[in-house]
Amino acid sequence: MVAMGGSLGSRTAVRGPSRAEQVPEGSGLSRLPVSVITLIVAIGVFVSSMGYAAGRAGAGPNSGSGLILYWAGQLLILVPVAGKLLSRRHLTNGSALALIVVLTIAEYLLKVNYTPLGFAFNDEFLHWRNTTNMLQTGNLFEANFGLPVGTGYPGLEEVTAALVSATGLPVYEAGLIVAGIAHLLFICFLYMAFCVAIRSHRIAGIAMLIYFGTQSLTSFNSMFIYETLALGFLGFCIVAALRSAVEKSPADRTRWFIVAVLSILATVVTHHVTSYMLTAFLVLVAIASRLTGSRNTAARFGILGAIAALSVTAWILITNAILPAGDSTINYFSPTITGMVQGLEALQKSGSSDAPSTSTSPILNTGIEAVGLLLVAVLIAAGCWQAWKRHRRHPWIIGMMIGCLGWVVALGIRLGTPDGQELAGRAATYTYIPVSVLAALALTKLVNSGPVRRWGALVTTVVVTCVVTLIIDGLANGWPPFWERLPGPHLVASFEASVGPQEIATSLWALKYLGPGNSSSNAAVSNTIAADQGIYPVLLGYGDQDALQVVSWLYDSPTWTKAMWVHASAQNVHYVETDIRTTQSLPPAGTYFPGDNVPATKTMPLAGIEMFNKTYGIARVYDDGDIIIYDLMSQGYVPEPKP
Repeated sequence: MVAMGGSLGSRTAVRGPSRAEQVPEGSGLSRLPVSVITLIVAIGVFVSSMGYAAGRAGAGPNSGSGLILYWAGQLLILVPVAGKLLSRRHLTNGSALALIVVLTIAEYLLKVNYTPLGFAFNDEFLHWRNTTNMLQTGNLFEANFGLPVGTGYPGLEEVTAALVSATGLPVYEAGLIVAGIAHLLFICFLYMAFCVAIRSHRIAGIAMLIYFGTQSLTSFNSMFIYETLALGFLGFCIVAALRSAVEKSPADRTRWFIVAVLSILATVVTHHVTSYMLTAFLVLVAIASRLTGSRNTAARFGILGAIAALSVTAWILITNAILPAGDSTINYFSPTITGMVQGLEALQKSGSSDAPSTSTSPILNTGIEAVGLLLVAVLIAAGCWQAWKRHRRHPWIIGMMIGCLGWVVALGIRLGTPDGQELAGRAATYTYIPVSVLAALALTKLVNSGPVRRWGALVTTVVVTCVVTLIIDGLANGWPPFWERLPGPHLVASFEASVGPQEIATSLWALKYLGPGNSSSNAAVSNTIAADQGIYPVLLGYGDQDALQVVSWLYDSPTWTKAMWVHASAQNVHYVETDIRTTQSLPPAGTYFPGDNVPATKTMPLAGIEMFNKTYGIARVYDDGDIIIYDLMSQGYVPEPKP
């Protein structure tokens, strides 16, 4: 491995393949040109989309033919790309990048085809609201009841609003363009960073392939959310920081350093967690560089890390001063941190996690997840051994070896905290960066070892199978969850599966006739609405309502009680939404209402729904047959129970 001192253009691009990389083998996939693989991948996208269509036309995720088509299409996408990247045949830098780009675009198209007519993923509604507010008012920091902290990180909305203003596109189409380009740029920048640091486009390509096993990569990280754009800036910053350390010309180093600083600032104003992870990454590489004796790299990354830390701190202080009290970044993360601490305390006391969970996975998903965790653990161990044995003077690789500790921490969060799987899945976006590098080193050493080379195509087939299994693990146990893997008929209180024409129409009506959630005569208090989990994100986004969490107490009693009156008055509940379908089936998501931690074991009582229609002083202001909205303050007060 070459010490850090050259550039991508001067060394990586002209690096010749090693003898091992030119060894012929009998794998048919390795002989396919990139153009043919691209065609096969396109067919895979079509086949998986047919699975989506079968789900919509039939039983949704319970459609056997739909699931077969979906996973068959995924295999058509993954296997050819993995077979080409993992073969020992020579692969040019351009071909490796082309394969990664084809894979990225294919998975993004599937994400779009899941809901091709509009947003359906919860977080996307919140950023649609932020963008719409910005377009309507021209201001950056308008209130967002669903994501108050998001108004302090307006990078995504600024870019999208600019595109809408310049082209006249609707926010949905503009959001797809911005999210898609940002997601693709992040993948490309990360590949470039691996090439600059490792100086082997083959290992970089394998590392990116393994990175596609991240649970959140093809879902959350390609949605219209602020993290998607921030990741593009993070990737650009990593490339610029590395180039500022390896370029020979002082002028080039200075230019790349300036680009890195600008990328830091762009990340800081776009997404909080990504800016924190970028700061940690810069500091990590600086420490690793110092430990390996690369003082120049340590100095540059140390300065960039300090700039990032100061920028993050300054922006937190600025947003705290601008945003209303209670909407700060600290308040946003407090419940998550508290839940993690409580889960870890339960783990320490009982020896196993007692953290509440609202979902269970099928045994096949659980089995694939266990195999995936085992494969990653083995690859990390083998990669760390290779890093220490052969690259202990390489600051990037040693930094990635240290960074793999983040995967261990994330594993503890997954097993021992409330909603640990979701938290660990989102954290995997960052923890899998060092994991993919170490795993790629391990796999490259494996396929190039003398004893293994004698088995040729058989070993390549086994390796391809293992890597594809890792990626399928990320898809199967990521988002959407198994109970909405395919789009289909309406499901009760179940995120995307609950978003349909009725929910959208109700939310648009609420905005038009009830006004936004901050329309109270008392500017210091917002009128609120209680709603089930199915319509909750749509009310926040399209309806601009101040929807409450943990509201099951409103629906438990067949009569209006004094305790309910006290709760309703304290939380200033103005409207209540009911859905008759909640009395007919259990929610696949586990709970009926956002914020609840206790899984529902029986359907909601019909009496709890009909109670609002029978209580004096409560007015029914909207009714579409299934969804009803009641006004608790139609008489100017919250109705008290009769003595």
